[in-house]
Amino acid sequence: MDSARIYENCQNRLLDLAANLDGTQLGTVVPACPDWTVQQVYAHLAGLSADVVSGQVTPPAGDEVTGRQVADRAHLGIGEISAQWRESAPALLEIMRTESRRRYSLPALDVWHHENDIRGALGLGAQTEDADQLADFPLGGLAKGWPAELPSVRVVATDTGQEWNLGEGAALTLSGTAHELARAVTGRRSLAQILALDWTGGDPAPVAPFLPTLPAAESDLEV
Repeated sequence: MDSARIYENCQNRLLDLAANLDGTQLGTVVPACPDWTVQQVYAHLAGLSADVVSGQVTPPAGDEVTGRQVADRAHLGIGEISAQWRESAPALLEIMRTESRRRYSLPALDVWHHENDIRGALGLGAQTEDADQLADFPLGGLAKGWPAELPSVRVVATDTGQEWNLGEGAALTLSGTAHELARAVTGRRSLAQILALDWTGGDPAPVAPFLPTLPAAESDLEV
């Protein structure tokens, strides 16, 4: 995954968006992150960048750490938060370009999904750039570690032609756009939404809970 490029592009779009948000928009609760407002998501993104650069955090970051990142910036305005994020990002991008460990791609997944989380909260359309890579990263991991006792799943991205085989054979087939698959397997769809995706070959109920690599969303998400 071209993690540094994906991260930089997402950051640039998000910073441009932040500069044009009013107080009501910044205070909007983000359904994908129900304890956070739009501004608090920005605070987390700025905090994660700073923490990785300083060596305080090796990705991924748990809830306690992300909560601290937000709390530490509760007194700041969006301009100050954006400035902090902009300042630390070049060093983070250099780490992402030079580190070979898979975990250093996680900030790219984090910012890509949070960009869509924010866009969903504000009633904006999905940002689908690089969805092929954002789908491949978690689905490739699932393919390597799919529990042998579960039915196998062939996953097909209908817009990119990508395929992933979870387990031996293809007892079930799951089809969807790369964006939808990326969101579904990274905790941005509810279990009901996952079950309602385009499944063929049998009942997906036994495997659906094992698809999200982060906990499934508690409520349905649109973007």
